[in-house]
Amino acid sequence: MLTPKQQKVFDTITEYIHKFWESPTLEELQKTLWIQNKRSIVQFLEYLDEKWYIRRTWWYRWIRLWDRLVASQMAIPIPILWVVNAWRPLSYADESQNWFLHVSKTLIKWDEKKYFCVKVDGTSMNKFTINWKNIDDWSFVLVNNSYDWASDKNWAYVCIVNGCATVKKIKKEWDETYLIPESNDSAHKPIILSSDDVVEINGKVVDVFNFE
Repeated sequence: MLTPKQQKVFDTITEYIHKFWESPTLEELQKTLWIQNKRSIVQFLEYLDEKWYIRRTWWYRWIRLWDRLVASQMAIPIPILWVVNAWRPLSYADESQNWFLHVSKTLIKWDEKKYFCVKVDGTSMNKFTINWKNIDDWSFVLVNNSYDWASDKNWAYVCIVNGCATVKKIKKEWDETYLIPESNDSAHKPIILSSDDVVEINGKVVDVFNFE
């Protein structure tokens, strides 16, 4: 529930975007709302962002609207961090720019800080099934970054190998790490890594979303 002042700021932003197809600047909000202190505008925006009425980015005219009902009552925007290879770890792990999937709060156990999403490029995990769904080429996977790898060896994981992102099953034996595919394409083989390779396990795949 917004206070009258907060509601006025939100309504002003909404009306501006609907009219001009872009968000207002801080200076334009100041002028429209007759607020002299720019910090006051920022505080209003911080609150609206925290309550999922808007989403702020760091671009020029950087305010975006969320669907308030979806965002606050049904789902939470989970960031899509990377496109990862389901083959050899070739794609560098560069973060996506403000991409999100709206995921039901019940799926993420009401704890969005433990989750992120990645988009999968490749077929080396297309026989791996989770929740009766396969990780296909261009699937989105939901990743839990709070995990106990030692007790979950049969799961798929998102990991960074020498700066490149991939999704695989993982097995460790002595000083070696195996990245194990699960595919109907025989071209995909296990990848053997040595102790000299830098391997960082970022999280366990807990769900899959196929939109195509």
